[in-house]
Amino acid sequence: MPDFVLKYTLRLVLAALIWAGISPVAMAQQAVELQHADQEKVSRVMFYNLENLFDTYDDPLTNDDEFTPDGSKRWTNYRYQKKLLDLAKVIIASGEWSVPHIIGLCEVENFQVLLDLVNKTPLKSYNYQIIHENSPDDRGIDVAMLYLPDFVKKLSHHTIAIETGGAWKTRDILASAMVLNMTDTIHFFVNHWPSRYGGRERTESKRLITARTLKYHVDSLFSIRGNTKIVVMGDFNDEATDKSLLNVLQAIPLSDSISENALYNLSFPDLKSGLGTLVFKEINHTWFLFDQIIISGSLISNTGIRVKNKKSTIFKQPWLLREGRPFRTYQGPIYKGGFSDHLPVFIDLH
Repeated sequence: MPDFVLKYTLRLVLAALIWAGISPVAMAQQAVELQHADQEKVSRVMFYNLENLFDTYDDPLTNDDEFTPDGSKRWTNYRYQKKLLDLAKVIIASGEWSVPHIIGLCEVENFQVLLDLVNKTPLKSYNYQIIHENSPDDRGIDVAMLYLPDFVKKLSHHTIAIETGGAWKTRDILASAMVLNMTDTIHFFVNHWPSRYGGRERTESKRLITARTLKYHVDSLFSIRGNTKIVVMGDFNDEATDKSLLNVLQAIPLSDSISENALYNLSFPDLKSGLGTLVFKEINHTWFLFDQIIISGSLISNTGIRVKNKKSTIFKQPWLLREGRPFRTYQGPIYKGGFSDHLPVFIDLH
């Protein structure tokens, strides 16, 4: 890392951590350590469900009326700006002493809210670039990606539509190919699968269709080049042991025997430990782990860039919680003023 980039990064980190309320003494100690940490280049890859990041304007083509000043949520410009600042705080803090190089996002309304997130908050200092395409979702919410061009070179991106025969509509899958740290090409898939609204069993078929679609595209990459490096991330509205992920997508737990042409779901250890990324109040405040990161075996067993410590991490800080669950923006129609009803997850590539 060039000296001027390192110094600039240190200043940004210092400002961000002051903003987050972290001790200046601790910051100074960590800043010194950061100066000697360039020996190992690490790219943090994060996924975050932003819980309805809508602007305040009515889009006549989508069902977004509740997120307007006169709508049922009373979604004002003040609340919108506060949400942007809160989300930026989470993103900056999740990077510890840097910021994530790549971020997958879901529940964003449009390209403008992403522009506001990266340009009207302290994220502006980092020069995040945006990847976004509109999806056919009835509410107008999409998936997206942010990346830092100093560390990541985008080669291409496209969307993968979920063919449903017109019976229902859901978010496209966002696919992109990127080169990390001038080293390896990695293929990313950002997902937001159909929800369980209406019941898990009644909606399962929708997630199975989505899983088959993703599986087809992953297998296509493997058929072209067997050791293709792949990262699948998203809010799957299912857990690692559910049929859509385990049986259809065939994202399996890590084992002693790793195949380059297989997918491995890094959320299994957290799931086994009872950890999660969201809570359903209606189901006895039970934690669910819907937000996951899945990788190809080539990111474990191959040379070049690999997943550090073979694990994913749930970013779970006390200030992200209220009453033991994620501090959300809304609880039904009631404004709570929190961050999101989901916690972020991340992996480190090095």
